[in-house]
Amino acid sequence: MKKFITIGIAGHVDHGKTSLSLSLTGIDTDRLQEEKRRGLSIVPGIAPLELSSGKQIALVDVPGHIDFFKNTIRGLSSIDMAVLVVAADDGIMPQTLEHLEILNFYKVKNGFVVLSKADLVDDETLELAELEIEDMISGTFFEGKPIIPFSAIDLRGLNEIRLTMEEEEKKIAGKAIQSSFRLWIDQVRSITGFGTVVNGTVLSGIIRQNDLIHLLPSGKETRARFIEVHHQKVSQAVAGQRVGINLHKVTLNEVQRGMALAKPESVRPTKLLNVELHLLKSAYKPIKNRQRVKLYIGTSIVNALVVIMEKEQLGPGENGLVQFRLLKHAPALPGDTFVICLLNIPAVIGGGAILEIPLEKYRTVKAKNTVQYLQALQEGNMRVVIDHFFNMNLNHPVTGAEIAQLTALPDEEVETAIRSMVENREILSFEGHGFFGKTRYQTLKRKLPEVVEKILTENPLKMTATPEEIKQQLAPSLDEAPFQKILAELCNERKLIKTGGAFRIRNFSVKLSAERERLITMLLDYARESDFVPFNAHTFWKLHKRKFNKNEIQRLLDYLHIRKRLICLNNRRFLTPQAMEQIKNRVEQIIKKNGSITIANCKEILGYGRTVPGRSIGYPTPPLQTRT
Repeated sequence: MKKFITIGIAGHVDHGKTSLSLSLTGIDTDRLQEEKRRGLSIVPGIAPLELSSGKQIALVDVPGHIDFFKNTIRGLSSIDMAVLVVAADDGIMPQTLEHLEILNFYKVKNGFVVLSKADLVDDETLELAELEIEDMISGTFFEGKPIIPFSAIDLRGLNEIRLTMEEEEKKIAGKAIQSSFRLWIDQVRSITGFGTVVNGTVLSGIIRQNDLIHLLPSGKETRARFIEVHHQKVSQAVAGQRVGINLHKVTLNEVQRGMALAKPESVRPTKLLNVELHLLKSAYKPIKNRQRVKLYIGTSIVNALVVIMEKEQLGPGENGLVQFRLLKHAPALPGDTFVICLLNIPAVIGGGAILEIPLEKYRTVKAKNTVQYLQALQEGNMRVVIDHFFNMNLNHPVTGAEIAQLTALPDEEVETAIRSMVENREILSFEGHGFFGKTRYQTLKRKLPEVVEKILTENPLKMTATPEEIKQQLAPSLDEAPFQKILAELCNERKLIKTGGAFRIRNFSVKLSAERERLITMLLDYARESDFVPFNAHTFWKLHKRKFNKNEIQRLLDYLHIRKRLICLNNRRFLTPQAMEQIKNRVEQIIKKNGSITIANCKEILGYGRTVPGRSIGYPTPPLQTRT
């Protein structure tokens, strides 16, 4: 599929970023009246650019003034390449350095430097400016990249800039089209006749017209009524493209910059983030444990409490594992990059990447396991990461795609590691469901017969345990796929016997209480006395002047039926197996004699007609005529 990229134009205020964009595209990205009046950019300006190869890219011209610092961060948050603009007559300035730090934290790997306003200085000054820039970019991704002198007046260097963009673009893999759709919103407006339209760069996936999407973190469901790419209506947009999306039934008050759009159920907004944080050497004082900072993720800005793991503070130039506890929910994912500032001071002091979206707050008592897992993520230790996922999802199969999404590790590497573990029989594969930890599976399989024994012991009248009863006591949240496989294996190994839809243990029985044994003896004696006359619990209960609990009588009759010591008829009356055999023999004799059987033969077979006679203690069984 075609690759789309976004190029950010960064640099200090009044260093010629907008002029460069205008020279490349013919579009003035300063559109606001205030921008025209003040002669500087206030919000990121977007302009499409077609390279000579035919590749379509989007230029993002970010503000360079400190007053619009948050808009600069938002504009640079989703770019794939950077052009750092430095004015030859002004040299390196504070925002030049700050923009460079932001780009480093956002893990931009491609770009080059433009030395603007080259027409205003002589060759010697130009050379000195290049040396100063080379020193500044040493150790950054700009090191070794071209530094191109440029003038918006005589257009010197413009063709070289275009060619360099072409070369750098080839090195960029592009954003993840195969992943679920996600977009950070950086512009919101209302258009008469259409309603709310939001803009942003598609971070991943594909968005199609009329697709259902969620507005996050609110969770409101909406759909893409129409989609535009650089003012052209399209049926779909893919990762890397700048888009405008008309949201169905979303008012202007329900959406704002910093929110996100995503495929339903693909992103869970959170207030907790486990991250790796690097504090800049230029940060003039340490970050202390439980200090509050301003956190920039995508286009979202939120205050956060810093919980430093295993330390009480993080000094300038230091790295550390940190949990951010946010003041409000953010629709972030592992792998997302961020920068932080002190409260009310618009200057970047640090940044990093999200490692994990935790389910609970960091606690010292669980520090060892948490830190080990986060370190494994930092190192890309696939084995430890995958083991952790199976430990965290004890009762559910896990897919490679889930692990990749929740760790930001490369999909191919995760799938390769999982295949290796399956081949080595370290994990189990459930086709269509995912993978399940072998150790957990074996533990459940060992415990299941014990659970069945426990169920039957607690209720001695039960002969079998249903799957629902077993799962409830074994692991209520256990996925059906491994559960059914365990049951099947135990039956094949003859450790369980399936009876109907339930299960029992071979040669397992529970001794009944003396009182129940006595009542069972009475029921069996009564059944033998009744001979061909079936009876029910009510009959026996009433016969014994309500001496026994009727429900207990019914339970024992059912128990005897399951044990095949009594036969239960459709009307919940009971007979002995011996009586039933005699009845069958008599029916057989009648059919042999007459060739058929009718209702009229009932009295001849049973000794009574359609109405079953009542029974009382000592009442004799109606006589039956046996014919040969």
